[in-house]
Amino acid sequence: MPEGTVAPFAGVAAVSVTASLRLGDRVLDLGCGAGLDSLVAAKRVRPGEVLGIDFSADMLARAASTSVDNVTWCRASAEALPLADGSVDVVLVNGIFNLNPGRSRIFAELARVVRPGGRVHAAELVLRRPLPDAERTDANWFA
Repeated sequence: MPEGTVAPFAGVAAVSVTASLRLGDRVLDLGCGAGLDSLVAAKRVRPGEVLGIDFSADMLARAASTSVDNVTWCRASAEALPLADGSVDVVLVNGIFNLNPGRSRIFAELARVVRPGGRVHAAELVLRRPLPDAERTDANWFA
């Protein structure tokens, strides 16, 4: 994988490796960041397609520096996906829910865009209690 997608990877698991992906699937990588999960999924579903969506222009610029014919990059909000109802077979979500307070809206959007019988593979960090101030990171680290 290209260094530009590996170095900034901030996911919490290998969802693109462990997800049940099939040849020909249309995959949404929600919160794709620099594109690592999208690129792995693209190889697994070929000739299917992958749509990597992220809100960060900087991360999408990193993702777009890779050229793969079955991956499309798009800047959009997870709470308002620019996709038709039932238009994706599989969604990959790798560590975005803890970063976004609009979780209910995101779940509603996922339910809307996944086709009947489709699949959502998600991984997330869950804290049992708030982090101490000394362990917190600037919220803009992923800009």
